[in-house]
Amino acid sequence: MQLAFQRHGESVSAWIRRRRLERCRRDLAEPLLDGQSIEAVAARWGFRYPQAFSRAFRSAYGESPRDCRERHRALRRIDR
Repeated sequence: MQLAFQRHGESVSAWIRRRRLERCRRDLAEPLLDGQSIEAVAARWGFRYPQAFSRAFRSAYGESPRDCRERHRALRRIDR
């Protein structure tokens, strides 16, 4: 299995981490989850330490989890 991932330039653990971050990003954009804290969203996808999650999220997406959530809230207000 490792070889299959290496052919695509990504380790298994990097792929899993990327997918978990994608799920967090999706949940932060979801209006039905606005009432949940960012920490709760992160914990649901296996990020136990909020600061480590925030750093990983910012590294992956160029913005903090809070900024991501606020940006999506603003976009929803505009779409009304």
